[in-house]
Amino acid sequence: MKNSILEDPLIRISTSNGSLVRVSLPAVYTALMRDEVDAFPALRPHQRHAWHAFLVQLGALAIHRAGVDGPPDNADEWRRILRGLTLGFPDDAPWQLVVEDNTKPAFMQPSARSDDRLKDYKTSVSTPDGLDMLVLSKNHDIKSAVAVQAEADDWIFALVTLQTMEGYAGRGNYGISRMPSGYGNRPAFSVTPSERHGLHIRRDVEGLLEHRQSLLAEYPMSHTGIGLVWIIPWDGTKAEALLLTSLDPFYIEICRRIRLQYQGEEFKATRANSSFRRISDVKGLTGDPWAPTSRVLNKQGTPTAFLGPRKLGYGRVVDGLISPNWGQPFLLRPVRSERESLGTMRLVARGMVRGEGGTEGYHERIIPLKPKTMQALGRARGAQELGEIAKDRITQIGIVQSILRHAVATLAAHGNSDPKMHRNGNPSPNDLARPWVAQLDAVVDSSFFEDLQTEFEADPSERKDIRNRWLMNGQDGVVDLARNILFRAEGAFPCPAIYRYRARANAKSVFEGRLPGPKGLPILFDKAEEE
Repeated sequence: MKNSILEDPLIRISTSNGSLVRVSLPAVYTALMRDEVDAFPALRPHQRHAWHAFLVQLGALAIHRAGVDGPPDNADEWRRILRGLTLGFPDDAPWQLVVEDNTKPAFMQPSARSDDRLKDYKTSVSTPDGLDMLVLSKNHDIKSAVAVQAEADDWIFALVTLQTMEGYAGRGNYGISRMPSGYGNRPAFSVTPSERHGLHIRRDVEGLLEHRQSLLAEYPMSHTGIGLVWIIPWDGTKAEALLLTSLDPFYIEICRRIRLQYQGEEFKATRANSSFRRISDVKGLTGDPWAPTSRVLNKQGTPTAFLGPRKLGYGRVVDGLISPNWGQPFLLRPVRSERESLGTMRLVARGMVRGEGGTEGYHERIIPLKPKTMQALGRARGAQELGEIAKDRITQIGIVQSILRHAVATLAAHGNSDPKMHRNGNPSPNDLARPWVAQLDAVVDSSFFEDLQTEFEADPSERKDIRNRWLMNGQDGVVDLARNILFRAEGAFPCPAIYRYRARANAKSVFEGRLPGPKGLPILFDKAEEE
């Protein structure tokens, strides 16, 4: 059977000329560098960052170790420099999906130190879904489709996703080092000139190579450290745990003991538990070039996970870009070719939200970045200025949300000005108001970054007027949107006729009365009072 990702056409790609072809890993790189890849048909959305990061880290590591000037332009040269990472294995074992000898590594699969360890591999997995980090117990259509039609690249993507993205999954199943805790996540922030796979990967490879010395300066890793963790034998013991100081800054890790085998004409996997994590616990402080790094520790002394209930809303994205509480990912910084560019870039933010016992959804957001904004991300003063504007806007959104919540809660309470009162067993007025506030948040979120950049890129003398129009312009300002939502809410809540007039009048009074007050937005009304 075709088994080597270096030699055999195991990976399906859709090309820019409309064809579907199967190619080897070196040919994948060649097609990517020529921007000929439209899609990887077997790649599912939640696997995108895992595969992207793998290709970038592997490509950058191979280029660096080979001492070549940049990405090769042909598959033979890519094959040569990739083999250069595994010179101790002339049989190409680390690049084969199945290696019968358990004391040799296979692709993303560590070797055992002796055949005796075969007894550890007790759990059989018949489809790539069984390896995947995503909990899909209710997603039967996806599970059955892959189970029935699984090909080699389904297994390749599942292996890469599991080994580089998985968290803690119970005793003996530890998570990756590039995650602050077992229930954390590995988010991804980078910029790219295009959403196309090849242009994004080429740009991030360039960024990794350019920032290599900075990574070595900021994190205790080794210039000659281990790059491909899966080629190092591992029996799952504590004594084998690798220290960060033994790793290359571009290291590609594994977190589970897995072996693929043949089952007739198909693949199957077996897995073993481990008594300790593969890489000693470093609380996610690994210099992951895509991940914002928390500068705030929780009560357990662990950096907080970036993605949680807030997911990738405007506030969380602002945190990843410019918040002082988060270290900016290396690949958000402009690379040399972008520092004076006048073109529009795109911010790509991705991440799987993990919770105890499962996953809570994959989230992805792509945001166009204007030239001045892009340049600001590479300069401390510019990022601080952009951050202050964003913070002010978020604060003002919060004020409008608070006023809207109070007004809608008053409406839900039949005009009672203290919406905390509610009947036992029923939702409180504030609970009833929450979906209406979420509507405002969703509308504001849809244009937040475009509006933010409009103000940031304007002349400082024009910024106040731009901000005020964004807040209230009689049509689609934040206040205008909130007022319209309150109007719609008036017809949505059931209310006895005897209370209806009072409820609407009091709700409107709360909204219009709080806006110009000291805890509202008096700046919007100062000019009117002067006139």
